[in-house]
Amino acid sequence: MKDIMDTDLPVVNLHPGELFVAQEPTLITTILGSCVSVCLFCPRQKVGAMCHGVMPVRSDLNMEDSFRFVETSVRYMIEVLTHGKALCPNAGLVAKIFGGADVLDVRFDTVGKVETIGAMNIKAAREALARYNVSVAVEKVGGVRGCKIFFFTHTGDVLMRRIPQLNS
Repeated sequence: MKDIMDTDLPVVNLHPGELFVAQEPTLITTILGSCVSVCLFCPRQKVGAMCHGVMPVRSDLNMEDSFRFVETSVRYMIEVLTHGKALCPNAGLVAKIFGGADVLDVRFDTVGKVETIGAMNIKAAREALARYNVSVAVEKVGGVRGCKIFFFTHTGDVLMRRIPQLNS
């Protein structure tokens, strides 16, 4: 089998809290645990964007509006893809969500409901996309194992490899 990374495309490795909007064919990769990646693709313009969100939403409005937050990242990517050079209508965007695994047993009480950071990140991604009327074509989220994803921005294809669990 041919190695995914054996490509002539530029390769961008996203780190936590980063995002990338590709105006030319690019392979974007990242490794996820409880973090969430949203991949947005515009079939009409053949451009895409991907984020690596660490936390669901910015809780302190005085805090820097950074790409560590899923909601902020989704909003920014949609704005760039629908108002920038790409000019793709919201209805034309294809969204795919990955990650949000419960790799750590850390839970938060959110209004009387106990949730993991992974579940909160998934919910934030779904809600942000719904707010902008972008439908989700693929969701591979949750579970207890992390994953590595490979997003081909010019085709919208995303390949995912689960990371094996370590036996303790």
